[in-house]
Amino acid sequence: MSTNPPARIRLTGGTFAPWSPHQGGLERFGAWLQATLRARGALDGEGVSVGVRARFGGQLVRCADGCTRAWADAMSRHPLRDVWRVHQERRALRQAEFVIALSPKGADELARLYGREDAVVLVNPLLTALPPRAPQAASRLLCVGHGFERRGLDFVLAAMHDLPDLELDVLGRDREIARWRAAVEAMGLAGRVRFLGAVDAGAHLASAAALVHAARYEPWGNIVAEAAAMGVPAIVSDVTGAACMLHPDHRWALAEGPGGLAARVRAALERPRSALWLPPSESEYVDSLLALAARVQR
Repeated sequence: MSTNPPARIRLTGGTFAPWSPHQGGLERFGAWLQATLRARGALDGEGVSVGVRARFGGQLVRCADGCTRAWADAMSRHPLRDVWRVHQERRALRQAEFVIALSPKGADELARLYGREDAVVLVNPLLTALPPRAPQAASRLLCVGHGFERRGLDFVLAAMHDLPDLELDVLGRDREIARWRAAVEAMGLAGRVRFLGAVDAGAHLASAAALVHAARYEPWGNIVAEAAAMGVPAIVSDVTGAACMLHPDHRWALAEGPGGLAARVRAALERPRSALWLPPSESEYVDSLLALAARVQR
């Protein structure tokens, strides 16, 4: 009785160097997936092509950036600024045999904006060994992510006026960091807000009173999943893909404004809600990806 050969995968878009906190989630995922497939003997230059982001193309396309059209709308960008990127994305999605969304929200966007109603939802695994929950700084909130406007830092800073007993640590890099520092000064928050740069978030998350992720657009949100797994309260915008993991009390709608965000933070600190579910393990994720690749090979 013959059996099909085990699936092999070829990553498109180049090779990935070891990850550092100065890089983003795509580089982190790519470095992890490359190393994991190699360790399992499934990385093969002749294998099924997998694009770790849509514009890389491939037989399997992972929409790591979500939908460019949805992101551009959320960021109020002029449509002509992203014509070429949208074209690349649409072409890759049209040619792919399988399209992978990072969340149910992402799958809905692919169906609505690009007509791919067959997207497979495959959420990111936890890519790091999480430190144990540390004695928390009861008054310190945490924001994590590169590109502060997309992460909704302005909403969080405005909410801090209604949270006078709390402080905020901001992790990540931004091209306009000087403007953000000046805004903090102008808002009278200089003594309560610290910009710590691109550093590993693990220890800061472990000791934070809560994570606040008020993103305008977020296909998934690894830091949200890490907070949920560590038992750290996470208050997350409802346009964040990983918001589906959380209790509705911890989901904030942009229409609620900074005052509503502050109320959500206060409620989460007083009555934290456990996550509804957690992401797959690393091995479960790779098993699912290899199963999709096997379907392409048939």
